[in-house]
Amino acid sequence: MISQEQFINDLQTMLKTDEEVAIDMDLLDIEAWDSFSMVAFMAMTEEKYQVKLDKFTVAEAVLVEDLYDAVVNAAG
Repeated sequence: MISQEQFINDLQTMLKTDEEVAIDMDLLDIEAWDSFSMVAFMAMTEEKYQVKLDKFTVAEAVLVEDLYDAVVNAAG
């Protein structure tokens, strides 16, 4: 299982940001989060976690935790 700490580190690396990211953070509060980041996030989850996420699941996420939960649930 992917730890929240590892997930957040991977997300920050993917976003190429020094901004502090927390599990309960609203994605809209992350300056680097945009539609391109969503696509990059989906690619990252396939590469790092061997998890394919539905684009609607990612688009509907509100919090960082929603993304984490989607990855954990898809990993089974």
